Amino acid sequence: MKWIRRFLRSDFASRTLTFLAAQYIRLVFATSKWETVGIGIPESYFQAKKTFILCFWHGRLGMMACSWKWKEHPIHMLLSAHRDGQLIGQTVAHFGIRSIAGSTQRGGMQAFRGLLKTLKQGDIVGITPDGPRGPCQVASLGVITLAKLANVDMVPITFSTSRRFRLKTWDRFHFPLPFGRGVFLWGNPVPPPASNDATDKEITRQLLETDMTALQDKADQLIGHS
Repeated sequence: MKWIRRFLRSDFASRTLTFLAAQYIRLVFATSKWETVGIGIPESYFQAKKTFILCFWHGRLGMMACSWKWKEHPIHMLLSAHRDGQLIGQTVAHFGIRSIAGSTQRGGMQAFRGLLKTLKQGDIVGITPDGPRGPCQVASLGVITLAKLANVDMVPITFSTSRRFRLKTWDRFHFPLPFGRGVFLWGNPVPPPASNDATDKEITRQLLETDMTALQDKADQLIGHS
């Protein structure tokens, strides 16, 4: 019905839905037993006062807001300017995470300027290299170009939970359930490409993509999934 569609698109509905989503994330985090593997990787950047690009697949967005204390180390997430991206942005805002609207794939010049400015200020940028619409677990060249322009490393991260649903969405979204076990897994940094040459960029893109997928598989194995 038209009135239902109008209500779901209203600001009130958006605020309500994103508030409930944030509380659900907190519930999963509070009721699960968590392990963090590789926390020394980001801490080495914090100690050196260096920034980096945080990279995780779109399908593992669910618990990223709980992966470390964002208030101590501010982060800005690149999110789609469309409604789904806005809803994600409103949800993570409950955790103190700011968002930059745009895309590294489609008309993203304004987003690029915002990302570069953020990195130069010393804040961390979070990106889903396969977002906002896929293909699933295929890294775009946009994040590689950003890393080269900003001269910063890309640091992969993922999570897995023992209790979950795998949604039948394009990104095979990992929907975590409470009262289980969870792991946050950090991967080795991927440096920016050696040059702006297309071959160097593609080599780096493939390396990032391979490392991120292997990291995700490892997290699933650590938590008991095949």
